[in-house]
Amino acid sequence: MEMKNRQEDEESSILSELPEDIMVEILAKIPTKFLYKTFRCVYKSWYRLISSTEFMNKTAIHHKQGIFIQSVRYFRSTTNTSFLQMDGLNFNLTNLGSSMGIIRSSCNGLVLVYEPISKEVNNLLTLPNCLSGCTHKHGYHGRAPGRILHTYCGSALGFDPLKKVYKVVHINNDGYGIEVFTIGYDKTWRKVPLPWPVEKPRRRDLDKFEDMKFFWRDPVSIKGQVFHWFVDSEKYIFSMDISNEKVSKTKLPYIGKTIMKERHYDLVAMDEKLAFVYKGSKSKIDVWVLNDLGRQVWSMEHSIVANWEEEKKLPHFMKLVAVATWRNGEVIMFKAIENFVWDHHDFIYLYDTKSKEMKEFKMKLQYATKFIPHRSSLVSWMTEMD
Repeated sequence: MEMKNRQEDEESSILSELPEDIMVEILAKIPTKFLYKTFRCVYKSWYRLISSTEFMNKTAIHHKQGIFIQSVRYFRSTTNTSFLQMDGLNFNLTNLGSSMGIIRSSCNGLVLVYEPISKEVNNLLTLPNCLSGCTHKHGYHGRAPGRILHTYCGSALGFDPLKKVYKVVHINNDGYGIEVFTIGYDKTWRKVPLPWPVEKPRRRDLDKFEDMKFFWRDPVSIKGQVFHWFVDSEKYIFSMDISNEKVSKTKLPYIGKTIMKERHYDLVAMDEKLAFVYKGSKSKIDVWVLNDLGRQVWSMEHSIVANWEEEKKLPHFMKLVAVATWRNGEVIMFKAIENFVWDHHDFIYLYDTKSKEMKEFKMKLQYATKFIPHRSSLVSWMTEMD
């Protein structure tokens, strides 16, 4: 027993003498569940370190990404949520049921949802009503097979790395401007006016999505620090820095010809940068990456060309929609918009940027409408267990 105690003391001494930056790198790679339940209780110094905001943010980048996939069946008014994880060539799809409501955004393990419909969902923070009076309703517009889920607004959860606070950003469909709510500080929403006039969409009836001229989407989030919104323009998108809350126009990359707005391109987060996925023809897709937001510098990183003889199962590229990326941007996930049937399964395709191969995803996803990248973090564990 005495020998064992001496050995434990020696091990503790070695650990305590390690430089803090090395200790941070070691602990950051440990799964959050064990960090919170076990390692946080070993030393007081570890408790302070693991509980710090800086460490929580660092651990998030070491944890494998998953994707919330929501299936909304407009004719039955139901929403089902699944969580997809990929480890190498292995996939795991967990059905979470219909209790979560509609997920709008994810940041550092926290999730922004609209109207969770079950009392089983715990640890909720309810935000006050928006100043704009937005109802946050959702529905479909367009005809099959391209019916798209839309909301009257776009919203997202972000993290301000300068002030170390979380903010929710919301933009309404009637030209009201942008609203910001700082969690833990604000009691009401703050209005951030756009630096240019926004034309109000034509509306006859708020409950008829077909009468809307334009629909805001939830933005593409880059590390929860910069948001990018698709707008009704072939020249630019809207971008917002969560720290200074300034909104700017970001020019789309020059591709040598007119961009056909929404129909021909998609926006996704790719290795902590914004990717512009342009479908130039039925057999070619170009992927541009925004390398410098301030200087608005784009570079064309990947060109996907279909080899119809070897890849006969691939769909018409104009029918593909880029919905997410995997493995730090190495894999791009596409959803195919095929002919609509009542009990159909969506066809998902994965493109590997290293092997330059596109293959059909083996799992069948039914009515997959929303794809929200998500990483677990200590923030979510501490919110759940404290």
